[in-house]
Amino acid sequence: MWRGEARGRLKYRSSPVVAGYGFGIADPRLYHSFVRSCVIQPCWVRAAVVLTAMGWIAAASLAQETPFYRQGMPLTPGSGGEVALPYRFGDSTGNLWRVFNNGWCQEEGNAPVFNQAAVIYINGSPLGQQNNQGRLDPQTGELVLENLPVNGVSVTRRVLFQKRDTILRYIDVFHNTQNQQQTVTVSLTTNLNLALSDTQLIPDPTKKGQNVAWVAQTAGGPAIVELYGGPGAKVAPTLDFQQGGNAITATLVLNVPPGRDLAIMHLHRPAASLDAGVRYVSELKESTLLKTIPTSLRKIIVNFAGAGDWIGDVELLRGDLLDVVELHNGDLFRGTHGQSNYALQTFFGPISIPADSVVGLVNVGEFHPRQLIVTNDGQIFGGRLEKETLDLELTNGQVTHIPISQVTRAGYRKHGGEADGWTFSQPLVLLRSGERLLIKPPAANLDVATRYGKLSLKPDSVAAISFQNDENGVHAVTLADGSRFSGLLAADDFDVVLETGGRRAKIPAGALVRLQLASKMPEIDDHAATLHLLNDELLVGTLTGKVKIETVFDTVSISAVEIRLLTRSQGKGQEAQAILWDGTTISGRLVDPELNCELKCGVTMKLPVSVLLEY
Repeated sequence: MWRGEARGRLKYRSSPVVAGYGFGIADPRLYHSFVRSCVIQPCWVRAAVVLTAMGWIAAASLAQETPFYRQGMPLTPGSGGEVALPYRFGDSTGNLWRVFNNGWCQEEGNAPVFNQAAVIYINGSPLGQQNNQGRLDPQTGELVLENLPVNGVSVTRRVLFQKRDTILRYIDVFHNTQNQQQTVTVSLTTNLNLALSDTQLIPDPTKKGQNVAWVAQTAGGPAIVELYGGPGAKVAPTLDFQQGGNAITATLVLNVPPGRDLAIMHLHRPAASLDAGVRYVSELKESTLLKTIPTSLRKIIVNFAGAGDWIGDVELLRGDLLDVVELHNGDLFRGTHGQSNYALQTFFGPISIPADSVVGLVNVGEFHPRQLIVTNDGQIFGGRLEKETLDLELTNGQVTHIPISQVTRAGYRKHGGEADGWTFSQPLVLLRSGERLLIKPPAANLDVATRYGKLSLKPDSVAAISFQNDENGVHAVTLADGSRFSGLLAADDFDVVLETGGRRAKIPAGALVRLQLASKMPEIDDHAATLHLLNDELLVGTLTGKVKIETVFDTVSISAVEIRLLTRSQGKGQEAQAILWDGTTISGRLVDPELNCELKCGVTMKLPVSVLLEY
């Protein structure tokens, strides 16, 4: 059989079957018998042959313009999008990739590299798919295996094969079917057919000791790339492989709220060499990787920071080549914004924001709409715009004035060299009304009431305070040394000095979502002394003074610096066991109800014995 191939070429394939009513192109050996049986003149069939070939050539030409997310789609999916498993993808080298039950994939052909890619286990158990059916998403071209049950979680695997670069992309969605939060441990394993000659872990540039990808050079074959996360993501993978082996396992731990969805994304692909694989990961932009993923999916992916910025439930709108305005009815206008500045009335007074520092605008509020203006340094200013229209010059030269009341969101085109996301190197505050404001470091101490007593914390000892806690009404405090505990800030409001314009603003404590004073969240040294407490609280520091333990025969007074390990027996009051640096083990009851503690950041406190688990 002849069929159209890319670049307009015709390729011959032997086939004894004529497709359809004679408008497929038959094997020449069956040509004349086919014509006789159909009582059709040979010249008609020749014409059909030519027309069919032209159609294939046109289809092949159009295929070259097919967007990234369509490249994995077959031309004629099954009825209703349903397809049988194993499902086949062909790559540009002639190899065949097959997706089996539960979504794992295998490469076949000349010297295939991947034996089993993306084998998944949930809390140690495989998925529970009982049939051999999948579905093709007509919008994205993904193969979708839906609602696979395991351990109180429903898993949907979305598989996209990018033929041009031979990239296998997975998005695994986890739905919590229970009425309480579930901790879901996801294990993904890839096994290779070939032995490995060299491997390299790719670190997260934003987190010390955290890896996001693995590149391996096979012996006598290509390298492979296994990408399981992006820089600075909420959930990071743990990568495990054995030297001398030919498999990689990535483990990710998700805390899925009741009735909610979380998703992870991972990529598997060959590369020409180890260096080429490393270069691919280092040069990969998340904005390019996530661009074609629907917003509803992109928002719940937790192992990549994201291609855009979110303001509540609304994603910031940006244009590629032109500025863009989106209306409430879904219409999109593209062109060039004509504003020179944005005059905004805010809660701290009027402010004028130059247009060349603005990247987007979002209209929020149903009954009394207000505008959030997003700047190129990541700040978000909220209020009411004085001007009631947006001026947009369309590509035909016409300037249209769009009422703000009709606008859902507006954005400026992206500029060359613009980074994905923002990194904040100075203090900031996030408000419940959507604002994100850079501030100067506070001058006064922050007073916090805790179970350890009232603490007066110097601003430079505080990394962040979260005021939004869904489980209880207390605030979550993170110190500069990595200590974390709960408390309540005593102040009813905060006086801050804004970085923009140097003006002062008084922010009610109830309006705050987060106060962040450190440029990045602290990492705890593996060799640092720590105290593990109830409710997952942690103090980074040492016990000081004397620790008295009442044994069955005597009360032993120990200097705290002599203690290597101190553990308290659960449910047995003040009973504990101490192991000293010289190997001595002492068990008994702690005499004092409180222990003296000095944190690494300089904060001192008295620690109730009843909350201590281990030191």
